[in-house]
Amino acid sequence: MDKLLFKRIIIGILSVLIVSYIVYLIVSANFVNAVQTEEAVSTTVSDEIHTKAFIVREESYVKRDSGGVLSYNIDDGDDVSGGQTIADIYRNENDAVSRKQIDAINKQIKNLQSLSQSYYKNSVGLDTINSQISNNIFTISEDVNNGKLIDANSSCENLLFSICERQITTGTVRNFNSKINELRTRRNKIKNNCSPKIGTLSSPKAGYFITSCDGYEKSVNSNNLKEFGVKKFNKIKKKNVPKNVIGKIVTNPNWYVTCKVSPDDAVKLSNLMNNDVTVSISMPNITSEKIPSYIYSINQKSRKTKGVLVLRCDYMNKYIANARSENIDITTVSYTGLKVSKRAIHEDYVEKTVKDKKGKKSVKRKKVQGVYVLHGSELLFKEISISYSAKDYVLCEPNPNDGVLFSNETLQLYDQVVVKGDNLYDGKIIH
Repeated sequence: MDKLLFKRIIIGILSVLIVSYIVYLIVSANFVNAVQTEEAVSTTVSDEIHTKAFIVREESYVKRDSGGVLSYNIDDGDDVSGGQTIADIYRNENDAVSRKQIDAINKQIKNLQSLSQSYYKNSVGLDTINSQISNNIFTISEDVNNGKLIDANSSCENLLFSICERQITTGTVRNFNSKINELRTRRNKIKNNCSPKIGTLSSPKAGYFITSCDGYEKSVNSNNLKEFGVKKFNKIKKKNVPKNVIGKIVTNPNWYVTCKVSPDDAVKLSNLMNNDVTVSISMPNITSEKIPSYIYSINQKSRKTKGVLVLRCDYMNKYIANARSENIDITTVSYTGLKVSKRAIHEDYVEKTVKDKKGKKSVKRKKVQGVYVLHGSELLFKEISISYSAKDYVLCEPNPNDGVLFSNETLQLYDQVVVKGDNLYDGKIIH
C-alpha cells in the first residue's frame, strides 16, 4: 500500500512537470519576441532659474497740499496722462462716499437704458449671451481664487448686465423703466444730502497711477543698475514715505528685475547676453503670462562669485506696476524634440550608399546611437540626434541638419519606440 502511494506521488509530480514544460514551450513560442513600446511625441522642456527678485521702476510720488477726502476717478493701475484729474476732493468722508454711490447709480442707469433699447434692435444672439454668462461666472471664480477682488467685482457687474440682457432677448421683460425710475429716485435723495467737491487732484506726470507706496520707490536708482552688485542688493532698505503722499506714478514703461544668481548661472546667462538671446520670466503670484525680458547686465566681482542679474522689461499692466519683491522663474533656453526614454537607446550598425569621384557606388557601415521602432511586425533601427538629455529621457531632433546623421533614417513623430525587449536587432520579426 505504501509502495502504491509512493508511485502515485511520483507519477503526479512527473505529470505536473510535463504539463509545466508544455506550457513553457507554448508561452515561449508565442511571447518570446514580445516587446513594449512607447509613442514618440513632441515635447518642450525649458532650463529655468528659480529665485527671489527685487523690481526696480522709475516712480514719482503724487502729493497733495490741501486737506479734505479724496475720491478717485480712476482705478488703481490705470494709465494716466500728465495733468489728468485723478481724484476729486470733498470736505468729509460722507460726501466722498455719496459721490461714489451716485457714480455707480449713473452707470447702472446707463446700462439699463442701453438694454431697454436692445429689445427693439435684437442685435445679440442668445447663444452669445449664454456664453458671456458662463465666461463671467468662470472669470469671477478665477479672480476670487487668485485674490483679485477688484477684478472679481467688475466681473460681477458684467455678469449682472448679461443676465439682464438675456431677460430682454428672451422677452421675459420689455424694458427696465421701473428699475431706472427707482435708481433715479435713490440718486436724487443722495444728491440732496451731498455737498459738492471742494477741489481736484491732478497727475503730475504721465504713466501708471498706483494708490499705494511701499517705501522702496527711492531705494534703488535705475540709472545705476550696471554697478548694482551683491553687496548693494543685500543692503536694499525701505525709506520713509512723506505724509502728504497719496500715491505714485510709474513714469517709464521700462522696468527692471534684479536678482542674485550663482556663478554657473551667471556664465550661462553671459553666453546668452553675448548672443542677444531674449529670456522670459514668470511671476506666479502676479500673473500667469510669460514676460519677455532682455539681459541688461550681469554684475560680478569675478567668475567664481555670485552676481546680480539685471533684466529689462517693457511689458506693463496694473499687477506688475504693484509688484516689488517676488518669486520669479527665469526661462533661459527651451528645447523641443521627440521624447524618448533612455531605456530605448541602443547602438547598432547602419549603412549608407556613397559615390566616389568616378561615380562608383559603395556601401559604408558604421555603429551609431539609435532606437528600435516597431513598424508593423518588424523592428527597424533608426539613428537619433539628441538635442536635450534629462535623467530618464532625451529629446531627439526630428529633422537634424545635414551632416549630423551618418544615415538618412531617423526617428519620426508617433513612431512606436521599443523600450523593453530581448535580443533586439534590425529586421527582427515580432510575433
